[in-house]
Amino acid sequence: MARDRILSRLTLKIIAVNGVALIVLAFGLIYMGQYENNLVKTELKTLERQARVYAGAIAEAAQVQGPILMQGERGARILRFDRLARFPARKMIRRLGETTNSRIRLYDFDGTLMGDSEWLSGPAGVIDMGPSTTNRDEQLQKTFNESLDFILSLLPSTLKLETYPSHNQTALTGYTYIDVKKALEGETSCTPWLDDNGELLLSAAVPVTNMGRVMGVVYLTRDGSQIEMAIQQMKRDVLSIFFLALIITVILSLYLSRTIASPLKKLAKASENVRINYGRGAKLPDLSKRKDEIGDLSFALKTMTDALGQRLDSIEAFAADVAHELKNPLTSLRSAVETVAIVKNEEDRQRLLDVILHDVERLDRLISDISKSSRLDAELSREDMDVFCMRDMLRDICEHYGAELSLPANDGVCIRGVEIRMGQVFDNLLSNAKSFSDEIFVNVEKQGMDWHITFSDNGPGIPDAKLKTIFERFYTERPEGEKFGNNSGLGLAICKQIIEAHGGEIFAENIYDDNGEKNGARFTIILKSV
Repeated sequence: MARDRILSRLTLKIIAVNGVALIVLAFGLIYMGQYENNLVKTELKTLERQARVYAGAIAEAAQVQGPILMQGERGARILRFDRLARFPARKMIRRLGETTNSRIRLYDFDGTLMGDSEWLSGPAGVIDMGPSTTNRDEQLQKTFNESLDFILSLLPSTLKLETYPSHNQTALTGYTYIDVKKALEGETSCTPWLDDNGELLLSAAVPVTNMGRVMGVVYLTRDGSQIEMAIQQMKRDVLSIFFLALIITVILSLYLSRTIASPLKKLAKASENVRINYGRGAKLPDLSKRKDEIGDLSFALKTMTDALGQRLDSIEAFAADVAHELKNPLTSLRSAVETVAIVKNEEDRQRLLDVILHDVERLDRLISDISKSSRLDAELSREDMDVFCMRDMLRDICEHYGAELSLPANDGVCIRGVEIRMGQVFDNLLSNAKSFSDEIFVNVEKQGMDWHITFSDNGPGIPDAKLKTIFERFYTERPEGEKFGNNSGLGLAICKQIIEAHGGEIFAENIYDDNGEKNGARFTIILKSV
């Protein structure tokens, strides 16, 4: 039963199928962490190379030779012969700090902070530009980006980092920082962090060496805001594309649903009306102009509905004809039965008994033929049609009725159908012709792709006005002198029914001589050859 829904199940399925790829795209946002990790690693390598360059430059420009007694990490006295000069080192840090956006710190070999680019450069000046003005498009863009950022914040992050120690405080010793501690031991170290605000921070520590001895450590830190902005913008772009594609997908799916689901829904409702009304008065929407499968379905349903209506009309007409044909012998039988009880003459009584017997035989014949005719459609629909040749069958039937047969010389006269049913047709036609004439001629010839099989006789022919009527049920046209009631009038109707079930046609015509006189009848069957 067709149900009324805002969105049909087929529409939901179309949207779901079209949205699968978009769902995969949306899940791809979660796995962008690998891309973010690669960017962080690349940026760390860049920061490390920068620190190496600075360490090399400081080692050349700020190195001092000579003994000096220094205090180590745990109070031990250390005698050094190579060290970094504090003033040249600070000067170098100041100059290098002007060329980069990284924070540069220089630690002595004992972890003491010697210089910091933030100390030396001082705070940058801030110019007050006055109140900023934002137009409507910028405000909409900002609102849109904030909405996207909110959605992205709900996604799990794959970048798990530790918090940077004392980012806002100055540490007097380098051992506070893991990277510096490793560099003081002669190992280069790079680490990504999260600052106090939860933002990305990158650090790299490179030892300043001379002849393999660590004289100090260059420690660079840089905020990863550019990386975060790039990643965030990329996620925004992917999410924007996802929503745009989602909108387009929904619109196209609804359009596709309108062109597929809606017509199918209309056809389903119309078919339901056909079922309720038994094929009467219900019209299917005509979608046969569509050059697709739905148009084919509409045409098939319309054809089926028309055939159903015709079949119901045929059944009603057949039932009415059966009632009419049965009523005549029943009326005669009733009259004879009522009369035989009051007739005293033995001869009249015997005559009435003969009438009763004749009417009973007529009823038996009618009921048998009616049963055969009513079962014929169902039997034809269940029987499989195979390719068979009619040559031998025609030869045997014509020999039985004494008919003259003309066949093509080198052809088996093959068709696709049910052999026993075609034999029934030929038997009916020859039997009918035999009752009108002693001479019967059967001719088989091929015209194009069709077989034309004609059954001719030299009898009295058929009334011209009855050439089509003779194929109707219960119509009889018998020769003069034949006893009434010996024929049910269903033979030719059954022949037509079988021939049409085989996709062929049958028709009758009269034969005229040279003087225009009627000189017999001819029945022609046309069947497709194989």
